[in-house]
Amino acid sequence: MCALCGTGGTLPLNGRTFTKQVLTPSLAASDEISQARQQLVSAAEGANFGDLFQYKLKDRVTIHKNESALVPILQVHVGAERVSLWNASEGSPRPLRAIWITNSSPLTLDAGSFSVLEGETFAGEGLTDSIKPGEKRLVSYAMDLGVRVGKKTESVPQRATHARIIHGEMVQKSELRQKTVYTIRNDDTTLRDVLIEHPLRTGWAISESGPQPEETTSNLYRFRVKVNPKITQTFGLSESQPTEARFALTGVMSDQIAVFLQQKSLTPAIEAALRKIVSQKEQVDSLDEEVSRRDEETQKIFDDQQRLRENLKALKGSPEERALTQRYTQQLADQETRLETLKRESADFQANSDRAQKELDELIENLDLDATI
Repeated sequence: MCALCGTGGTLPLNGRTFTKQVLTPSLAASDEISQARQQLVSAAEGANFGDLFQYKLKDRVTIHKNESALVPILQVHVGAERVSLWNASEGSPRPLRAIWITNSSPLTLDAGSFSVLEGETFAGEGLTDSIKPGEKRLVSYAMDLGVRVGKKTESVPQRATHARIIHGEMVQKSELRQKTVYTIRNDDTTLRDVLIEHPLRTGWAISESGPQPEETTSNLYRFRVKVNPKITQTFGLSESQPTEARFALTGVMSDQIAVFLQQKSLTPAIEAALRKIVSQKEQVDSLDEEVSRRDEETQKIFDDQQRLRENLKALKGSPEERALTQRYTQQLADQETRLETLKRESADFQANSDRAQKELDELIENLDLDATI
């Protein structure tokens, strides 16, 4: 428990007003301090007005000229835990000594400064914002020189979790994974309750099989780790982020299947279906290549025929005209015969390619698989 006294408000004194804000939590207080607190009686009553609040004095307070007064406005007991708070963004291996306060009173604790006493010894001081009834708040007051904390983050290989093939597309769901290890060294002779603040990132989730946070805020997790004296303790947590990749089955090749297998992102059924598609696609590509080769040869013959015709025009009136004309004419005849053959073969290969492509399209369109990996 933590006794809070003198937490502020605006006080009317003989026609004047002044504000006094003091928050004094005391942990492990001595008998003398406890007795002194018990003798204090609050001189004001509190009231809340939505986001506003006020403390109203029960009696008038008179302060004479050249005098001052410390008026106890609020005297209540609230829940408090002493912790060592560490956040990597602070840039120091040393955590902060802090108090985790729960305002169990029905009144708002005003913002202001506070001091911490351990026994009769001053332990530190700090500032706090207003704390509403029922609200839980961490307030730090000093550096913890007895504890050191280190952080190491490492990426874990991506893991496929689900695959779905429908309408010629494979949708593969995976998880990006990351592991963070905190190393905590307690050089002191007393137990430390260390509170680790870990960033909460949009889209990332803490593994359900690992440690769970003591508290979650809008931008961070708080994990509690108890560390015995003179002990080094590690604390690890795993996070994952779901991702999705889409692949057109018409573009899947053998080398890509090999990559999928290496990543363990295919089931045997999906692997067999993809290999069948690749085999059919290779057949279509082979037939198309035969058509392309004949088209290239046909174009070369056309170019050569153009050259022969130009030569025949140039031979007119020359002594070699008769002999060369007969030769060129025979070449043109042979080429025409070859062109007929190429045309027939190209048509046959094209027809076979069209049938193979139709089979491939039907194979891809009719494939429907859903598997958890």
